[in-house]
Amino acid sequence: MEVQQYRNALPRGFLLNEYEIDSVLGKPGGFGITYLATDTQLRQSVAIKEYLPSDFAIREGVNTVSIKSSSDQESFQWGLKCFIDEAQVLAKFNHQNIVKVLRFFEANGTAYMVMEYQEGKSLTDYLKGGRTLTEKELLTIVLPLLDGLIEVHKAGFLHRDIKPSNIYIHSNNIPILLDFGSARYVVGQKTRSVTSIVTPGYAPLEQYDSEVKNQGPWTDIYALGAVMYYAISGEAPPAATRRIMKDPMIPAVKVGKGNYNNRLLKAIDWALELSEEDRPQTIAFWRGKMLAPAPTVTSSVKPRSQFSWSFINVAGIVLILLLSAAVVMLFNKNMSYNNEIEKERMARQRLESQLEIERERRQKNEEGCKLN
Repeated sequence: MEVQQYRNALPRGFLLNEYEIDSVLGKPGGFGITYLATDTQLRQSVAIKEYLPSDFAIREGVNTVSIKSSSDQESFQWGLKCFIDEAQVLAKFNHQNIVKVLRFFEANGTAYMVMEYQEGKSLTDYLKGGRTLTEKELLTIVLPLLDGLIEVHKAGFLHRDIKPSNIYIHSNNIPILLDFGSARYVVGQKTRSVTSIVTPGYAPLEQYDSEVKNQGPWTDIYALGAVMYYAISGEAPPAATRRIMKDPMIPAVKVGKGNYNNRLLKAIDWALELSEEDRPQTIAFWRGKMLAPAPTVTSSVKPRSQFSWSFINVAGIVLILLLSAAVVMLFNKNMSYNNEIEKERMARQRLESQLEIERERRQKNEEGCKLN
């Protein structure tokens, strides 16, 4: 990309302290310009971000930055302070998934932030032509970014401008968060220039409002959820302002059905809730739900199955015992009945024997009487 395309850019070969400007990186925005430069002392490439808010500042001559009018002085200085504060915060981070700030300095009526230059390409370029990511590819990019954002949020800081063009895929496949937008957001609030502080599709509804207190980790979560939606569908979600009345967005659970794990798709839809109160409130909580193991059939059905078989076994044993007892009772009852019959038969036999003896005795007596 040729430098001369941009009127306000520093020219190729310009020496900015020990840094020699090589070219413009990306497209200059309303807040500033980022350059590819060479550290002439260390002989290595760096990226340099220049504070140049186009709403109230212009380039005069080759290098000097001046405000457009005296009425813009306060806004310019306010933004400059925020730019420097942001550089100081970012310089404290030493995380492989967050762009590393090497130093910052003031010159030419403005300020500069010197960062490590990353070889690779943006996620926007990575997904050109409507390409989408597999679940494994998506998690390989998203999970490290979540780790980086946890560190950012712990420091009480927000990115505020997460989008595919601000996610860089290093040549070794490490994803890196670039171009934090906190200072730009504060300046945009001061100038009331909404277009300079939001990216439609990736900015949640609260970023269209001037109330910073409504913003928090959930603000970055919405933006990263939108990036994930783009990665699985090939297009960004509709702007948050379009989703208020009649939401035209097709939920991720429908867009990615059959190609992605359902819990991952639900996590994306959760992140894209319009109300900040309905979204995950922290990265750690969101990630936990995103990676929660799905309930398995064995974990829920097996205990019931074991219980059922145990119940059947016990019931069977009880039934057998009851049947056995009944058989024994019947057998004993039958035996007792037979014994009574036998006793009665023997008694009857004894009686018959006695009667027979008595009959014989009488017969003899009668015969004796006849002889006399």
